[in-house]
Amino acid sequence: MKKRVVSQLAVMAAAAAALGLFLASPEASSLTVEGKKYPSTVTIEGKKLNLAGAGVRKKWFFKVYTMGAYTETKSCNTSSLINKDEVKYLRINMLRDVSAEKMASTLGEAFTNNLPKGASQKLKDQIKMFQSYFKTECKENTVIEIVYVPGKGTTLRINNKQQGAPIEGQDFSKVVWNCYFSSKTCCDGLKSEILESCKKK
Repeated sequence: MKKRVVSQLAVMAAAAAALGLFLASPEASSLTVEGKKYPSTVTIEGKKLNLAGAGVRKKWFFKVYTMGAYTETKSCNTSSLINKDEVKYLRINMLRDVSAEKMASTLGEAFTNNLPKGASQKLKDQIKMFQSYFKTECKENTVIEIVYVPGKGTTLRINNKQQGAPIEGQDFSKVVWNCYFSSKTCCDGLKSEILESCKKK
């Protein structure tokens, strides 16, 4: 029986790797935020990513979601987190129901605040495209994953299902990471918690 279970796990792991999905490390030094566990490392596209930190996104008095940020270099420096051209991964666990329209509009506001000066029309169109990927309500316990791979682009997965085509280019990835880690962040509290937990690791 044990051999059969081990064999099944091996097959599942191989299938996930073939699809480019992340595999969590069994290491013990993970972080747990509001009951959501973030392993210390994950593997994406054959690259080992390190957990920079994790925290809670709050809006007024409500806890909306938790988020863990992963990079290859595991820097606690915001400029490096934003600008380093390497595989990066944001994992969001919803703590409450949020409509697709609200998710899209909230993202749109954050993107607008973090667009670079003289942003190209292509970049603006990419932002609209990314917003359009949120078509259904993000219910409590929904898992949202944003993965950036150099040369491939930024992929959005919701509950392990890819939404639309990857958004190409590092410029778009920078806007996404700026939303969370720039001086114009959408989420000061979340940013602070991630950076604080990063420095403690």
